[in-house]
Amino acid sequence: MPAASQPLRPSAHPHKVGMAGLVLGATGVVFGDIGTSPIYALHETFAKSGTALQDIYGVTSLVFWALMLVVSIKYLTFVMRADNNGEGGILALLSLMPSKYRDTHTRNQALLLILVLVGTALLFGDGVLTPAISVLSATEGLALVNPRFADFAVPLTVVILMALFSVQRRGTHTIGQVFGPVMIIWFVTIGGLGIFRFVAHPEVVKALSPTYAISYMQHHGLQTFALLSSVILSVTGAEALYADMGHFGARPIRLAWIGLVGPSLVLCYLGQAALVSEHPEAASSPFFSLSPNPTSTLLLVGLATAATVIASQALITGVFSLSRQAIQLGLFPRLTIHHTSKDHEGQIYVPIVNWLVGVSSIFLVVAFKSSSALAHAYVLAIAGTMSITTLAFHRVARDIWDWPLWKVMPLTTGFVIVDMSFLIGTAGNILNGGWVPVLLGSFVLAVMLLWRAGYRALGAAMARQSMTWQAIYAGIEEGRIATLPGVGIFMASPAEEVPSALCSHVQALHSLPESVVVVTVVSEPYPTATNPITVDQISDRLSKVRVPVGYMESVDLPALLRLHLLGGLEDNATYYLSERRFLATDSGTLGHRTEALFGLLHRNSATATQYFGLPYERVISLGTRIDL
Repeated sequence: MPAASQPLRPSAHPHKVGMAGLVLGATGVVFGDIGTSPIYALHETFAKSGTALQDIYGVTSLVFWALMLVVSIKYLTFVMRADNNGEGGILALLSLMPSKYRDTHTRNQALLLILVLVGTALLFGDGVLTPAISVLSATEGLALVNPRFADFAVPLTVVILMALFSVQRRGTHTIGQVFGPVMIIWFVTIGGLGIFRFVAHPEVVKALSPTYAISYMQHHGLQTFALLSSVILSVTGAEALYADMGHFGARPIRLAWIGLVGPSLVLCYLGQAALVSEHPEAASSPFFSLSPNPTSTLLLVGLATAATVIASQALITGVFSLSRQAIQLGLFPRLTIHHTSKDHEGQIYVPIVNWLVGVSSIFLVVAFKSSSALAHAYVLAIAGTMSITTLAFHRVARDIWDWPLWKVMPLTTGFVIVDMSFLIGTAGNILNGGWVPVLLGSFVLAVMLLWRAGYRALGAAMARQSMTWQAIYAGIEEGRIATLPGVGIFMASPAEEVPSALCSHVQALHSLPESVVVVTVVSEPYPTATNPITVDQISDRLSKVRVPVGYMESVDLPALLRLHLLGGLEDNATYYLSERRFLATDSGTLGHRTEALFGLLHRNSATATQYFGLPYERVISLGTRIDL
C-alpha cells in the first residue's frame, strides 16, 4: 500500500478569518489580563510610593515605560518573531531550540532546559493566581458604592469563580463571541474615564517623560526595587500576548495594541495619576475613584467583573493549551482532553487541570481575602517567566536565526536588566505570599521532571525487549503461533520494534490475528505535524503505520486508520494495548522511589483508549511487568 500523505485533519488556521475579526478576537482574549491591570496596579504602587506629586509622576513614568519596554518592544517587536509555525509561548521556544537543549548532553544545556521548564511551571501558577486576583480586585470596588458591601467581596468572588470553572466543560465558543465586544467597551470606558480625570490636571502628561522615572530611581535608590514589585502588575499578561499568538497571529495583536489597548491603558493610568494628584485620599482605590458618582461606580464594578472573568477565562484556556503542549512534548502524563468545538481545534477542556486550578484559585481567595495580599504572590510568577523567556529567546536568536553577538547581546542584555530588576524586586515577597507560585511551580516542575525521566527509562526498556520479528515469523512458519481471524491493531511506542502487547499475545496465547497493523504515534516538536502519515506494507499480513502528531494536535486514531488503511475493516478490528506494571525495585536505573512515583503517575494518566479515541468495546489490554 502506498504511503499516505494526507494531513491529520483539515486546517482550521485562524488567519483565514478576516483581519477585523482577528483584531476583535485578540482584543477579547489576548489582552484580558493586561487590560484589567489598571484595577489594581496603581493602587498597590501608590501604597508603597506615597502620594507626593513627584512620587506620583515618578510612579506613572515607571508604569508607562514598563509598558513600552516590556510589551511594545520586548514582546510585540522581538519575542513574537520567534514563532513555531505560527505558535508562540515558552514551550514553543523550547521546540524552536536545537534538539541538543532538549536531549541535554551538557550541564549548560540541562540548565537551560530546567529553566524553561521552571518558566512553564510558573505559567501554571499564573493560571491559578490570575482568576483569584482579577475577580477579587473587581468585586472589592463595591466598597466604594457602599462601605457595608466590603464584606461581600470574598463570598461573591468565590461564587463567580465556582460558576466560571463549572462552565468550562461547555467550551468557550459561545461566550467567546462576546469577549471582543465586551473588552472593546471596557477599553473605551477606562480610556474615557482617564480622559475625564486627565483634563482636570493635564500637566500630568509630563510623567510620560523617562526623566521622571530616572529621577525617582536616583532619589530612592535600592528602595526602587521594592516598588518595582508593584509596577510589574501593569504588565501582567504580557506573556499571554506571545502564548496566544497562534490563535490570532502577530499582526492582529500588534494592531489591537497600537490602535486601542495601549492608548486606553496609558490614558487610564494618566487619569488615575491626575486624580490622586488633586485628591490624595483617592490613592486607596484610584481606579474605581475615576467614576464621578456612586451609580457610575456600580456600573464600573459590573463591567470590571465581566472584564476580569474574561481575563480569567483566557488564562484558564491557556493552561489547558499549555497542558496539551506539555503532554505532546513528553513532559506530562496523558490527561483526558475533551474538544468543545467541532470548528476550532484550540478549544479544549482538560477536566483534571480545570478542577485543580479552580480549587486552588478559590482556596487562595479565601486564604488571602484581598487583592493586595494576593498581589504579593502574583508578581513573582510573572517576573520569573519573563526572565526565562528572555534567556530562551537569546538562544533561539543565536542558534536558529544565527544573529551575531554584536546584534543580539545589546538587545537581550537590555531585556535581562529590566527582567532582573523586576525579579529582584519581587524576590522580597517570598515570605509574604511569594511562596505560593514557588510552591505551585515546584509541584508542576517535579511532575514534569519525574515524567520525563520515567518516560525515557521506559523507552529504553521497551527498546531492550527480547522478541524480534524474525522470531515471530519463525514461530508462524513452524506452526507454534496460530492464526486467528480478523484484524489486530497493536499500539507501539517509538522505541519499540515489536509492540509489547504483540509479544504478550504471542507468549501468552501463542497466536496472532490474520492481519496485523502496528501503529506508532510520534510526537513532533511543532504545533502541527510537519510529516505525513505513512503506511508501510511489510508483508501480506503486517502493516506499519506511523502517525506524526504536533504538540497542539489530538488524534482520532480509528478515523485515521479508516481513512488511510483499513476502510470499513476498522469497524470490526480489535485494538491491543500493553498494560504495564512497574516493579519499582532498587535494581532499576530509576531507583525505588522514583519508579514508584512514576508508576503512580502512569496508573492515573489517561489510557491510550481515552487519549486516542479508541472504541472501548474493541480494546484488549495485555499485562507487562517492567523494572525501570
